Amino acid sequence: KKMIAVVLALIGCLCVHAAPTAAPCQNMNGEYKLSSTPKGNASLFPTDYCKYPGGAEYFDVYSPPLTSLYSEVFWTLMDAVDLPADIVARFDGKTMAVVGFELDQVMRTEKGDLSLPFNYAYNHHFECEMTGKHSRLERVPCGPNDPPCPPVMGHGRPRQDEAWVVRSLKPHASIPTSQAFGAANGGEVRKSYHGYAPPYVQLIDSPSQLHITPMQIDTWNRDKMPLPNATGFSYPGHFVPGPLPRNSLAPPDSIYSGLLECPLTTRIVKEVEGTYVATVQGACGNGSIHTAQECWYAATQVVDTKSVALTKGSGAKPTLPPGCLLLATDAAAGETVQAFFNTLSNSTQACGKGLQRSAGLAKSLVTVNVTLDGVAGSVYMTLSGPSDVWFGIGFNASEMSEQPYTIIVDGHGAVTERKLADHAPGSLLKPTLKVVASSVSGGLRTVELQRDLAGASPDYYTFMLSQTQLRFIDAVGSGPDFAVHKDKTSATLVLLPAAGVAACLCAEKPAPFGQAKGSLYYSSGSTTTRVGFSNYCAPQPRSDLLAQKNPTCDLRTYVGGQTACHHEWFLLDADQDIPWPDQPLQYHLKFRFWFQEYQPQKHVNVLRDTWGIASPVEYDVPKGVNCTPGEPCIHTITGTFLVGGPKSGATYRLVSAHFHCHAPTCLSISLYNNRTGELICEERPLYGGTGAFPDPRFDEDGYIAQPPCLWGSEDVGLEAPVLVSGQTLTAISHTNATFGHHGEMAWLQVFYVEV
Repeated sequence: KKMIAVVLALIGCLCVHAAPTAAPCQNMNGEYKLSSTPKGNASLFPTDYCKYPGGAEYFDVYSPPLTSLYSEVFWTLMDAVDLPADIVARFDGKTMAVVGFELDQVMRTEKGDLSLPFNYAYNHHFECEMTGKHSRLERVPCGPNDPPCPPVMGHGRPRQDEAWVVRSLKPHASIPTSQAFGAANGGEVRKSYHGYAPPYVQLIDSPSQLHITPMQIDTWNRDKMPLPNATGFSYPGHFVPGPLPRNSLAPPDSIYSGLLECPLTTRIVKEVEGTYVATVQGACGNGSIHTAQECWYAATQVVDTKSVALTKGSGAKPTLPPGCLLLATDAAAGETVQAFFNTLSNSTQACGKGLQRSAGLAKSLVTVNVTLDGVAGSVYMTLSGPSDVWFGIGFNASEMSEQPYTIIVDGHGAVTERKLADHAPGSLLKPTLKVVASSVSGGLRTVELQRDLAGASPDYYTFMLSQTQLRFIDAVGSGPDFAVHKDKTSATLVLLPAAGVAACLCAEKPAPFGQAKGSLYYSSGSTTTRVGFSNYCAPQPRSDLLAQKNPTCDLRTYVGGQTACHHEWFLLDADQDIPWPDQPLQYHLKFRFWFQEYQPQKHVNVLRDTWGIASPVEYDVPKGVNCTPGEPCIHTITGTFLVGGPKSGATYRLVSAHFHCHAPTCLSISLYNNRTGELICEERPLYGGTGAFPDPRFDEDGYIAQPPCLWGSEDVGLEAPVLVSGQTLTAISHTNATFGHHGEMAWLQVFYVEV
């Protein structure tokens, strides 16, 4: 039943301080509320740990300082720190039974700890791992020759090159040698109860260290929001939005920061596997590119950046076609191209509308500059190569066996036209080219040529304005006269319309929706990170998202969420300076662990699992349409799944459930037995600013607590643990869609026992 290696969900470290013996017994975050199950009365259960049946002790622990700038993500493994010596000594060779924990984020001052509101630094997620003397936290490499690693994005592997794994030194021991503490581990963490009903606990043998990986987002407006230790501050504080990227969905003057939803910024490029093509006819259709981030990557796959300067941009322009465009800003020379994403999706302009002239530049063995003039009916070519030997170029071919129309410039400056044969010189053609100019400078010969667009016969290549990519072969000789080549290669010339006319950039043979593969590449200053895109939306009935074509299901349509948030990433666009660069925010995470001495006849260890009905973790909430004024729009997703069971023939029964979702959109998550239709648990978040929290420290507008469901003894008002192994369950998530939201979650975090 014990795993030899556990991949962490989130890992990091804490500096630990035991609570003084004389400290009064009290919950760190005050009283907690529970969700009642259909046959229980949760109000009877004491969420005050000081009244926990059988009593409970606690010790507090502090993380090392977390330091960030505005819009920065902090998500990394922090250094491990030993637990207090008295705790380690007391449980050396013994088992600790953890009955629950609490978490806050605080500024440590001479006057004591001051809670830092979540609208200053948003706790997107965390996970804490406690290891003992019989377990080790290890960083394992994730290279091509290493054992398989979990997908990049998860809390155990937010880096591309390594994963963080706990290894047990006693893999067959009956008592766990490590424990992960989490669930309700995001913005709801402070006022969500993280305990169990007796006899259920988390057991750990000889605990010795703590590790934590916080995932925090800095949303503090330094100009408008005084810190808790500043004059004029009073809880819960007043939130004022700071700068936001263009892709943020938060409304103006929102009570929450759009940064907490991890909008996809222009600091990120989407690297989508597949091929792309430029077109000047009609539209992309199925091959449309949906985001600027993919557009900019696609341009690098089509435009030869060794030959052409490539810039990027985005905006709403009614004079251009929608989607991804290539704009030649200097069509005469073809030397500068902009990859521009037109966000005006309802634009009716066609690709290549008004096309009369196009040009392209390629630097290969021979430098080729071609301009097609539809009005004059002519093609203008400038070819440059070594002056002392012959060089040539063959059009619309990748090898000689295609017998292309070819232009040869010999070492004396003479220009001839040929139709090549398969690895043979082929035949000389009647001249149709006009030599406009010829010169030699710095060892290079340059000839300027003119010819009709239409070829004089099928042996001549006909240039067409509709063509945007032209294959060619080129070669140089070892002497001045045309003979066997010394070197050869093939390349592609990209022909783009003159300034003011757009070529559309489209995906060629695009994968079906939900099946695109690739990565997000972040580049800003000295930070560059490539993160694999691992979202997967299963078909119905497992999840509704694929049928709904939710943007989070596919890299090409992805516009924000956890995958777009990684350590040291800034969530402003590339052209936005990071404000307040000299004002870092520094604070600590503070944990309070509640425990008992282990008694084998009294305590039962819980196991942990997660059931997602999204991708599987995150999804987008689209802005509702045709909503009733004054009432929230409701967006709903469902998911149905079969819960497995132990090989021993025993059963799994739920003892605790935390249905993780995000402020400010979560309304409820419900879990049902699919066969009987019976409700197992429904959780509705409590929102700050509504009077739900009497302690103003935790009452920020729009932030939530998620009262969990507990199962246990009817003596404390609880329903008996619910059978889930071998059962098909259905989960339903309702969210507020008055505004759109990135990165919402329907992530059912559950604890169960084997019976």
